[in-house]
Amino acid sequence: MYVILIIVGLISGFFSGSVGFGGGMIILPVITYFYGVEIAVPISTIAQMLSNLSRSAFGFKDIQWKKVFQFLIFAAPLTAIGSYGFAVVPKQLMTRILCVFLIIFAIMKVTGKIKLPQTKTTVVVGGGLTGLINGLLGISGPLSSAVFLTFGLSNVAYIASESTAAFFMHLIKAITYNKLNLMNSHILFNGLFIGIAMMVGNYLAIRLIKNINKKLYQKIVAITMILVSLWLIISV
Repeated sequence: MYVILIIVGLISGFFSGSVGFGGGMIILPVITYFYGVEIAVPISTIAQMLSNLSRSAFGFKDIQWKKVFQFLIFAAPLTAIGSYGFAVVPKQLMTRILCVFLIIFAIMKVTGKIKLPQTKTTVVVGGGLTGLINGLLGISGPLSSAVFLTFGLSNVAYIASESTAAFFMHLIKAITYNKLNLMNSHILFNGLFIGIAMMVGNYLAIRLIKNINKKLYQKIVAITMILVSLWLIISV
């Protein structure tokens, strides 16, 4: 079981390190298979928190701190509020609605038919929506990536900035889960060793994306967003 979790952690870390999201969608079903969803979500939260922290560290010099702080203005409190509603929200319906919007955004991004304003409002409002959805559904990567993708950042700056914001959201979720007595030493241990495996995958991915053309890379991210969203619609 631990060998499988480490291998999947490496794969999910490489995937999320390459495009900025999707790692949790790979690792969560596997953890759920072994432990059940009630334990899997807190374990995944710890693992993704470490994974995002490592991506921030690997690209630290390129982090757009101003955009990260603007993103967290509403993302931070709404993540905490959303976490309390995790047990009651109709996850299947809301996840599918979210995925439809992400697919539309990604298609328009690839075809060049959408250009969100590169302003503080875009980051702040996008952060608020991401935080609420993250708390309610446990999904944040594709949505926060859509926000940071708007600003045409370099490959590493996009990954590092989005990961820094995601780290703080996962940290808030972990604190909230602890307040709700959903954390223990067993969950912490499993989250730590899966997170370390994801960190190795992140390191390999960051080295890869440095040499990819920025416009090509952004199209790859958008296409991946479409595929991940379609997979979520089918699987939820």
